[in-house]
Amino acid sequence: MTAPPSALTPSRATRLLTRCVWLYLFGVLVVTGLLLELADEWWVASLILFGPRWIWAIPLGVLVPAAWHLRRRLLWPLGLTTPALLFLVNSFEIPSLAVLTRGDEHRDLRVMTYNIGGGHPDPASLAPLLEEIAPDVALFQECDALLTTARSALEQRGWHIEIQWSSCIASKYPIRKVDARDPKDIWKMGGSGAIVRYEVELPGLPINIVNVHLETVREGLAAVMSRAWRGAPELEANIQQRDLESGLAHRWTERASGPLVVTGDFNMPLESAIYQRHWSSFTNAFSEAGFGFGVTKATALHGIRIDHVLLGPGWVCLDAWVGPDLGMDHRPMVTDLHWRGKSEE
Repeated sequence: MTAPPSALTPSRATRLLTRCVWLYLFGVLVVTGLLLELADEWWVASLILFGPRWIWAIPLGVLVPAAWHLRRRLLWPLGLTTPALLFLVNSFEIPSLAVLTRGDEHRDLRVMTYNIGGGHPDPASLAPLLEEIAPDVALFQECDALLTTARSALEQRGWHIEIQWSSCIASKYPIRKVDARDPKDIWKMGGSGAIVRYEVELPGLPINIVNVHLETVREGLAAVMSRAWRGAPELEANIQQRDLESGLAHRWTERASGPLVVTGDFNMPLESAIYQRHWSSFTNAFSEAGFGFGVTKATALHGIRIDHVLLGPGWVCLDAWVGPDLGMDHRPMVTDLHWRGKSEE
């Protein structure tokens, strides 16, 4: 008895699976291309950039078992999607060869950056956190009220504290200068615009640290999520605002002379065209020496790395990692640095 024409015979199932596998491979390549070429240039690609990227791996849960049972040679094209999904789509990082083969260079500076505005942090938790991580310099964003409350206790422990709007610093070393950009023009646009340069006096090594808290994509994404394509103009306006703020922040770094580190909540991952346009000339500490996804901002559906430590010329990154979860929506980014000097670069 022959099967009816509409029945899914093994041969038809194999042909259908083959089409699905190659279509999936093509889809992964398209998503990768959108992330790397058009994220924060085209609003659709920005949805992929800030959305949960793990969803693009879900089809593997069906296609791999099906290929194992029906046609194992299809496991090869499915295998090609794995590095693209892991390293390009989901931004998994491994230390560079230079870090893995580096000699015993001593640590000159440990830097921590942390947005502490989310949740309900206890001011008393800051001192134990600083003792646990032991940074030489800690930069904070959305920090005014919390650092003001904790200031006295931290200063009694030897920390030098400076507080600006949405930008704070706790340093083991003296802070010689605070050079804050007036954010009022950005506020009138509805942006964030916290951009502050600190001159810190390390023993024999005065350094510049620029701390930023740039505009979030949240409202632009919310407009598209609530009104679909009709909300696209708001997301596109948000992209322009974030590009403007990154440009201003980058120009502020040019006021520094000597060793330069840029830290903060950039509110964008590395694949963003805005990041690539304004910040790719710096070394990203976690991309250089970190291992894993480096999630610094968590939501109910996914995590993303939008808090960065960026290094100017002369710095060598020895290590980078994400600090402990204190129940807030961000986690600290920490990095160990060695100053080699421009002449040895």
